[in-house]
Amino acid sequence: MNARVVVQATYENGVLHPTRPLGLAERQVVQISLAPQVTTDHPHITQTPGVCGGRPVVRGTRIPVKVLVRYHQMGYTSTEILSGHAGLTPAQLYDALSYYYDHQAEIEADIKADELPVLLERFGMEMDAGGVLHPSG
Repeated sequence: MNARVVVQATYENGVLHPTRPLGLAERQVVQISLAPQVTTDHPHITQTPGVCGGRPVVRGTRIPVKVLVRYHQMGYTSTEILSGHAGLTPAQLYDALSYYYDHQAEIEADIKADELPVLLERFGMEMDAGGVLHPSG
């Protein structure tokens, strides 16, 4: 009996693209399950269960909207943000920022959940004066 092998692939325009070359044995049987993708009111933004925790990302990437928003909030220019994210287009960046302004409370909650005090509490840790993490208690 053959062991079950899961092969990661992307499906684009009717073609399945494996993320790595397949061996002959793997080509005998293919079972496809597609993760449902939730469309948003913004063409470049999507939410998919299992991708970045189901949070809004730039379509076709794993770049969360909150990451682009944080760079914007820190004062980075659009040119600087784009240069740090190969393949990201200006339309995608501006749509992510537009999504933020249309869903500000949701994205701000995502940003807050990543702040150090929240993470320390979530994982039951505390940081000493030297910056070393220890279990709380």
